[in-house]
Amino acid sequence: MEFQDIVMKINLKKLIIIPVVMLIFSILIVANGIVNHSLPMGFDLKGGTLITVYNAPSDIDLKEKMKELGYDVKVGKIKSYSGEVGVTLEIPKFLSTKEKEEITDYLNSLGIERENIMMKDAEPSISEKLLKDGVKAMVFAFLFMGFVVFLRFKTVVPSFAVILSAFSDIITTVAVMCLLGIELTAGSLVALLLLIGYSVDTDILLTTRLLVRRGGTFYERLASAMKTGLTMASTTICAVFILYLASSSIELKQISVVILIGLVIDVINTWIQNARILEWYVERKKK
Repeated sequence: MEFQDIVMKINLKKLIIIPVVMLIFSILIVANGIVNHSLPMGFDLKGGTLITVYNAPSDIDLKEKMKELGYDVKVGKIKSYSGEVGVTLEIPKFLSTKEKEEITDYLNSLGIERENIMMKDAEPSISEKLLKDGVKAMVFAFLFMGFVVFLRFKTVVPSFAVILSAFSDIITTVAVMCLLGIELTAGSLVALLLLIGYSVDTDILLTTRLLVRRGGTFYERLASAMKTGLTMASTTICAVFILYLASSSIELKQISVVILIGLVIDVINTWIQNARILEWYVERKKK
């Protein structure tokens, strides 16, 4: 059976319930997180000090050792395709220079080389500004995106469908991050902005094939668009997944995880939600 034959059997009127339910639940999850201040935030957005330790002796429990110094830390692991290469120690407060020196000396006494100890600060005031700027950037991205899309198609419904799909991608991705405990960081904010661009790209591909190009039935044009779009999505997912496995950088891993989640969600929102809205628009236009 050819790909076009499979697409011809799709019933978008029934499948539309999937993205609709996803969007409703995602809005509830994110809204609950905002109201209760329970959104998982990374240290660079809530402030603190991040200590990265490489090549630490395997028999040392760094969490317990830091407790001996009076610090209750959150421990994370840095992994690459070759295995674990380091750990992160997140301290929810801004450390002074003296405190950093004391920690470095203590870790060095445990057999960890000084060059394998890295510290990164995030002051609360700067972190708050970073979060506000990130949200502001996303709002402006949506506004300019809607303006450009409207100029391209000059009709409300297709433009609304593109904007709704991008919004659904972002809000659902953030909801999944909340459910999985993936922290919102500066890196993940960048990933969400990248997802807006990718979502608009696939949605414009779909809208152009269905509304601008002529020839063939609606589902034949949909099959042509899906073949191109799903090829793009699968190759991008593979590339980002390899980046996640091969990278030992915390920031790159955060970005790649968020992009992977968003790409999978975009497949549903573009090829079911957006396609159904455009199908309804074409049917209404014919009548």
